[in-house]
Amino acid sequence: MRPPRAILIFLSIVLLIGAMACWFCGSQLARAFPFGGPGLWGAWAWAGALWVFPLLRVILYRDRAGKVQGLAYFLMGVGATFFILLLLLRISGFLLAFIGYVWPLWAAWAVLAAAMLLCLWGWQTALGPATLRQVRVPTAGLHPGLDGLRIVQISDLHVSHLIGTQQVPELVAQVLALKPDLIAVTGDLTDGPRADLKEAVAPLAGLRAPLGVHYVTGNHEYFWGVDDWLEEFAGLGFELLSNEHRSLDHKGAKLVVIGVNDPTALRMGRRDGPDLDKAQAGAPKADYTLFLAHQPQAYTLAEAAKADLFLAGHTHGGQFFPFPVIVSLFHKYFRGLYHHKGSLWVYVHSGSGFWGPPNRLGVPPELALLVLERTPS
Repeated sequence: MRPPRAILIFLSIVLLIGAMACWFCGSQLARAFPFGGPGLWGAWAWAGALWVFPLLRVILYRDRAGKVQGLAYFLMGVGATFFILLLLLRISGFLLAFIGYVWPLWAAWAVLAAAMLLCLWGWQTALGPATLRQVRVPTAGLHPGLDGLRIVQISDLHVSHLIGTQQVPELVAQVLALKPDLIAVTGDLTDGPRADLKEAVAPLAGLRAPLGVHYVTGNHEYFWGVDDWLEEFAGLGFELLSNEHRSLDHKGAKLVVIGVNDPTALRMGRRDGPDLDKAQAGAPKADYTLFLAHQPQAYTLAEAAKADLFLAGHTHGGQFFPFPVIVSLFHKYFRGLYHHKGSLWVYVHSGSGFWGPPNRLGVPPELALLVLERTPS
């Protein structure tokens, strides 16, 4: 079956960027050596190892497990970090030239060594336990029965051949220890076919909360057989909110949870993209409305739904240095808690796992606990 057009466009862009980055990295490393010498070939070999090998390996064998695949993803992270640091080196070199200073020719190699060390540090963080972020969400005139309601959010776990066997049970134990009233799962739970990862996600069946475990799709579920995964998650006890809502009673208060599908459904040729009208149909008047979607851009739908709290993920908080700054340029709401307008609060989760490079430098895996807080009207 031919890949969807959106996937072909994405791969073309990735390969173009990779080719440009490979040339830039190789040319900077090669400056330290005379033309034609062994050092020159070594420089270009490093550039290929950081860009050509990882990209071709991941694209051609994206569902392949093993140490070679893990190495490819790690080198992808090194290449990305090295590329950004090299750009900063060149920019600083241009500025320093005004005072007569020139970086030595071997400076690019020092930057490569620094990129390797930073990525090793980020690798340790990425595979470690999730960091708890506890956030109080103030709401004027909140129903007394909802004051102190504890919502735990999981997002972007990306269970794959690189993450799962150890991290998933640990995350479940962390969630249960927080004694949540409700658990929200905002997509991108997996990164592989159901047949390969069924056992890895099985511990998620241990997630339990009095008001349920509510799930919406992310973009990555659509890359790996979304229907299979929805069936699996339903079997784990999740409340699937596929353009749907749930009405819940809690201590005399009416809580409505609305969830919409990810727009990637449309780009993958499906017809079940986000549909607010369908999700709201028949919803009762609520004392509090919780809105779930994967991508932060859906805050416009949350606003239209007159929601009180909107939970999203997708950005990974940039995942690792120096990308938080870059990713933040493309999202109005990027990481953490924001007050949108009126009663609507937006919380964007930084991700409970990682995607691609096993790197979480400066942005650790996250487990979010949001506590509703009544404030005077």
